[in-house]
Amino acid sequence: MFRTAVKTALAAGAAVLVLTGCQPTKMGSAAIIGDERITTAALHRTVQEWNEQFRADPEANMRRAGALAPDQRLPMDAVSDSQLREALTRLVMIRLSDEVARAERIAVSPGQIDGLIEQAGGLERAESITLASGLPERHARDLARHEVILQTVLMRHGFGPGATRDRLEQAKQQTMRLYADAVRRLDVRINPRYGGAFDVSRMFDGSRLAVMPTVPRLSRGETGTGELPGDAG
Repeated sequence: MFRTAVKTALAAGAAVLVLTGCQPTKMGSAAIIGDERITTAALHRTVQEWNEQFRADPEANMRRAGALAPDQRLPMDAVSDSQLREALTRLVMIRLSDEVARAERIAVSPGQIDGLIEQAGGLERAESITLASGLPERHARDLARHEVILQTVLMRHGFGPGATRDRLEQAKQQTMRLYADAVRRLDVRINPRYGGAFDVSRMFDGSRLAVMPTVPRLSRGETGTGELPGDAG
């Protein structure tokens, strides 16, 4: 499923950061998620790293070309705001999945992550999928862990082969509620430059569940030197 999920993830994940109007860009923090901070400098480094790796990976290019509009398919030399928003969305979603797993007592073992990567065709293939989704290769295991958690939550609520259409929709709605609860618990705050709000209502195509108001803006003087989730170790 990790191998085939990238097209849906690109369509859904890119819509999670919601524009909230013309607000001045805040320096320092791209996002604050609980007691973790993603700095603008770290986000730029991540996207620059992704850009270099993506250009050198033909499979990632083919996967991304099949999921995005023609004007979004290939990265430019300069880092664009859309690339930054996409990477930030992925990083926040990974952190939200970890919080959902904690709250729902979902234990993800290294073996489960290894198994999903193996299903994708091995680590090299999983890294290409990660690049196609807008993150550098080093986040392959993070993205796989997110997929394991998301699949587990969906299946717990009835998503699976043989489920009725209503049951599938109920499972998606309940999953979005759990992620919305995680957003509130962690008090997720997004720099207005990247949207200003994090909305889980578009996790799945066709969903119309409105769960998140506009979040508070970051303070103008916030700088910080925090690293991205997954950078440590």
